Amino acid sequence: MVSPLGSGLTAFWDGLMAGRSAVAPIRRFAADDLDPAAAAEVDAATADADRVGVFALRAAAEALESAALPPGTVDPTRLGVALGTTLGGMEIFEAWDAAAAASVAPPPQLARVPYFAPAARLAETIGACGPVMTTQLACASGTAAVALAAEWVRAGRADVVLAGGSDLLCRFVVAGFNCLRATAEEARPFDRRRRGLVLGEGAAVVIVEEAGHAVRRGAPVRARVLGAGAAADAVHMTAPDREGGGVQRAVLAALADAGLAPSAVDFVSAHGTGTPFNDAMEAAALVRVFGERTAAVNSIKGAIGHTLGAAGAFEAVLCTEVLGRGVVPATVGLDEIDPACAGLDLVHGEARQREVHVALSTSSGFAGANAVLVLGRA
Repeated sequence: MVSPLGSGLTAFWDGLMAGRSAVAPIRRFAADDLDPAAAAEVDAATADADRVGVFALRAAAEALESAALPPGTVDPTRLGVALGTTLGGMEIFEAWDAAAAASVAPPPQLARVPYFAPAARLAETIGACGPVMTTQLACASGTAAVALAAEWVRAGRADVVLAGGSDLLCRFVVAGFNCLRATAEEARPFDRRRRGLVLGEGAAVVIVEEAGHAVRRGAPVRARVLGAGAAADAVHMTAPDREGGGVQRAVLAALADAGLAPSAVDFVSAHGTGTPFNDAMEAAALVRVFGERTAAVNSIKGAIGHTLGAAGAFEAVLCTEVLGRGVVPATVGLDEIDPACAGLDLVHGEARQREVHVALSTSSGFAGANAVLVLGRA
């Protein structure tokens, strides 16, 4: 992964365990006219104009190394890519738009602008000749990518799939969220004083592999994809269903796919954006599913911001680490639990030791898109 807490899994995990927030005033581009102008930026210099593509390539390289998958290990026709994003090369488009206004010739990087460009670039780099897809479920895209990868493996379409998400910060997205009055200077998931989300950027990639294929090559398995589910609110283009109906249906669909009862879930990585409506509706949905026996709940957005199309992929990695380590990091930015979210067992203040056999991750996006993963211990 490439995260605002630093590049690599170790930097990400250590930052979460230390309760560190990467949220700060925007530095990488002029933001004097943006209010608020806070974000969680990745400190990774590159001369490549395709920043989102570079994030994806760096995260994928770490994933391949961690999975002991050097080039040539997998039949290229059995190797796939499922990568979520909401912006693609929007930053390149911004530069071209400014150049076009000045009657300057288009830059050669325009091929990196489309939404599908990061997935296509990754597939070309690793020589993937199997299925390649860009998932587009707004902020649920990263979760949907991992779910799609698992579906391909189950259906026999691929043995190994690089799955996850990559997104970046640019003026377009910051200004857009500010216009919606959805942003704040700091992220406080489920907190009484939450006022809005803080945007982030980065990439997270996991290797989804067919079990028999993994066993034959002695792969270091970290977790199992047990189930996935999706559901639409069908309520509003930007605001969620106040009752969390779509989230509830997606969670129940994922549990049904996994063949598990709600009582089997030990940990929930919540979407937890820190906006007034999202956290309240998500709390309502989770309480209806789990009842009085709620699983331990965490949100990472207080630490790394809302990474849009990559958010669900970061959560998949978090769940994998929680399953393997038996510890749940505290929710950064959560000091006083909002009464509207009081039904949840929110981990805050300090990390909690907990034996976790099953973890669940929820993601929600614009247009009412909801996606959920259920992961099990290896």
